[in-house]
Amino acid sequence: MSATPGILATAYYGDADAEPLLFIRALPAEIDNPRGIDRVAERFIVRGPSRTHRVHAVGRPAFLPLDFDMSEIAAVYGRLIRERFGRPVAVMGLSTGASVALQLAVDQPDLVKTLVIAAGAARLGTRGRILQRRYVSLLAANDRRAYAELASGTLNSRLLDPLVRLFGRIVPQPDDPESLIALVRAEDAYDVLDGLHRVTAPTLILSGGRDVFYPPEVGRETARRLPRATHIVYPGRPHGGVPLHPHFAGDIAGFLRAQTG
Repeated sequence: MSATPGILATAYYGDADAEPLLFIRALPAEIDNPRGIDRVAERFIVRGPSRTHRVHAVGRPAFLPLDFDMSEIAAVYGRLIRERFGRPVAVMGLSTGASVALQLAVDQPDLVKTLVIAAGAARLGTRGRILQRRYVSLLAANDRRAYAELASGTLNSRLLDPLVRLFGRIVPQPDDPESLIALVRAEDAYDVLDGLHRVTAPTLILSGGRDVFYPPEVGRETARRLPRATHIVYPGRPHGGVPLHPHFAGDIAGFLRAQTG
């Protein structure tokens, strides 16, 4: 790819006059803004931070080279913050977006005022890494089972798994799949446990009790190593169930309000 990696689109939620919050989406977010039911789902996910902030929701960068690591990917978002806001702002990430957000807070702590890590932590769990390697292998082979593989691990439900895998085969192929592959490969090697002492932002970590990608024990270790962290575990929740927990929005809004009040 010859073009410079960058963020091509932003969706906005909340009061236009409120303090900004950069929300980094989860996999397999497209480079463009969500539409239809996906837009409704995103509005639901950011219902907490949009109570206190103007949410700037962004997906994965376009034109990512395959050899980019997570620090280089996080630097794309750091450049966005510098160019758009010119000051530190609140940052929230979900799943892979949370990994990017935490990497950014480690590498460029001067850009992150407050941090929310939802269904994420300082490194992938063992089973999550295996699942994502399978996902990227299928994606690279243009195999339509790729999305189903990711969705199966996200829901972690024996009851729903046959339906999830069936539905996954009719999901459209992603735009710019090379950048998506680059991002997943970078997350495979991502591990910032030893750098968490550099994070200066107060941080909220929200974990699912049955999350196979970012298990609660990894969330606990992440919180323990952070200078200023609050860790909440939603018992029984798989990876994809974290944003659906009834306390999810209130926990985020309360945390953000406490940091700005």
